[in-house]
Amino acid sequence: MKITRQHRRNARLLWQSVCVNGIPDADRIRAAVRDVLQNEGRAAEAVLLCFVQRLEVYIRANQVGVISADLLSAPQQERLAGLFSGTETVKAGISFSVDPALIGGLRVEKGYQVTDVTIARQLEILKSRLLKH
Repeated sequence: MKITRQHRRNARLLWQSVCVNGIPDADRIRAAVRDVLQNEGRAAEAVLLCFVQRLEVYIRANQVGVISADLLSAPQQERLAGLFSGTETVKAGISFSVDPALIGGLRVEKGYQVTDVTIARQLEILKSRLLKH
């Protein structure tokens, strides 16, 4: 399947139609996808592929990922979510995951920004400093 400029243009217009104040609305997305599938014919697949790519970029740039060494309790997750929800930082939500290799601490990722305050990272920094001298 060849993606043309017109497919990309239609996907951009579709994206603009589902966003409210720069944030995509789930109900509008569902309705728009239904409309495209009904009205676009053979071009629907190409337009929706371009649209999904836009959505993936948006989610990657606007979702906050919190990785911890151990499962965070519900109050801890709520407290962290409260830190981000008061700002314009997070639009696509917060995801929590566990990586036992971190030993302790947290790693927070938003788009390409990473804040790593884990024990594993601190040990890496210490190791590199010791090997320098």
